[in-house]
Amino acid sequence: MNILGISAYYHDSSACLFQDGKLVFACEEEKFTGVKHDSRFPVNTIEYIKQHYTDKFDLICYYEKPSLKLLRAFKHNWKSIPRILYTNIKLWFELKKISKNIFYSTHHDSHLMYSYYSSPYNDATLVSIDGVGEEETLKVVEAKNGKFTTKTTITYPHSLGLLYSAITAYLGFKPNEGEYKVMGLASYGDPSEYKGKFRKLLCYRKGLQVNMKYFTWDESNKVMFNHKLIKLLGDNRLPNEPITQRHKDIAASLQWIYEKALFHFLNEHPGENLCLSGGCAYNGTANGKIKENTSYKNIWIPTSPSDAGSCIGACLNYLKVRIPDNPFLGPEYDLEFCNSKPLDINTVAKELNKGKVVGWYEGKIEFGARALGHRSILANPTLPGMQDRINALIKKREMFRPFAPMVLKSAQNVYFESNDYVPYMNQVVKVKEEYRSQLPAVTHVDGTARIQTVHDKKSKIFKLLKSFETQSKFPILLNTSFNIKDKTMVLTPEDAFKTFTETDMDILVINNKMYYKNDKID
Repeated sequence: MNILGISAYYHDSSACLFQDGKLVFACEEEKFTGVKHDSRFPVNTIEYIKQHYTDKFDLICYYEKPSLKLLRAFKHNWKSIPRILYTNIKLWFELKKISKNIFYSTHHDSHLMYSYYSSPYNDATLVSIDGVGEEETLKVVEAKNGKFTTKTTITYPHSLGLLYSAITAYLGFKPNEGEYKVMGLASYGDPSEYKGKFRKLLCYRKGLQVNMKYFTWDESNKVMFNHKLIKLLGDNRLPNEPITQRHKDIAASLQWIYEKALFHFLNEHPGENLCLSGGCAYNGTANGKIKENTSYKNIWIPTSPSDAGSCIGACLNYLKVRIPDNPFLGPEYDLEFCNSKPLDINTVAKELNKGKVVGWYEGKIEFGARALGHRSILANPTLPGMQDRINALIKKREMFRPFAPMVLKSAQNVYFESNDYVPYMNQVVKVKEEYRSQLPAVTHVDGTARIQTVHDKKSKIFKLLKSFETQSKFPILLNTSFNIKDKTMVLTPEDAFKTFTETDMDILVINNKMYYKNDKID
């Protein structure tokens, strides 16, 4: 049985394929089109599935119910009705062209089922938090003995996700894209001056109430806040204006109140195992503090907890089957350029230790927003100035943004205050104080790092980390996605080579071949 999962028409559209109950492929449309957070119907992703797997689909699982989204528009925002109605009609025709059999999941159930059925837990608390689904913005479900019981829901317009997006827009970044920048900026700020003002924006003691007199997302499709918020916090920042300490303090205050609300809801539903999903599950800073602020001992966040992952979640809501722990689900390509050498992992490790920067391209592309070792830029985390070099000359992005370390599981708790299994780079934890000065390129200004646990001994990345440990004494590498600012992760070898030649990288690895420029490899 071939089941096609689809998420589309909000942000991060995607498609996946289940064959006889097994997940065999998943990819976001943006990786084919190069348009970040592409929301269009995933025609290119589906075409890849047709060309490489099958063009016959017994069922489509769609990630939400369009009729309920239209009902929300009737309740809250009449201006959006024509747009939503047009999209719903277009969607119906698109789906019917592919298969006559369609299962419509609900938005938050797609998030919840993806996190649960990809987790190692039988019994758990499932929490989904994002901007908005059909009408729900937060949902808590208890999974016990194979049964699911809804414990709490919060409905539109009250939304932690939309509050975070609105302040993201206020700070001059793009909503549904710049939230991770705000999270990184927050570490440079002090929330004390603005705590009282943010308490006016959000109350979470009894349910969740956003003070909508400061916001307009329930009235406008383009503007998320009004002049009253500017009167409360001061002038908003425009995208090209300098970032001041006031902006950093406001970012810190937003992160502070988000964490307070998150921990409050989790403590209202105590448990041992937590499955977290929805776009807000990308807030690694908050995720890394859950264990010390709640009763939860184990936390699972899937590789793509936002809407992209919901193409998988919709299928799981229908099938009710477990999927393996594997983020490498997308397309794979191979192409050999001239002047290549056979890959020698020990040589790459030696050059990394010298300060060379490596573009690493291998096999199937990752599903989700994080580079996990198949489309990565790698560097030595022990070198001062490496973070600035990559930000300025390779990634060409804001200098305040931190980089993440990948670390061998066996050594993780030696260098970081965490022994958790964090394979998808979704928790920010403290770097042990004695190693912060020795790992300057991956230690953020507040002494933290967003770690990735590497445990597969058969993988090339595992072998590279072991070899780098021999060279440097550290089984850790700086790992960032193989792309430059405002571009999507490289998909093909041609994409990788183009990015390699246009930036300050030194070595390029493509599957089993390596290429270099400038300095010759000894």
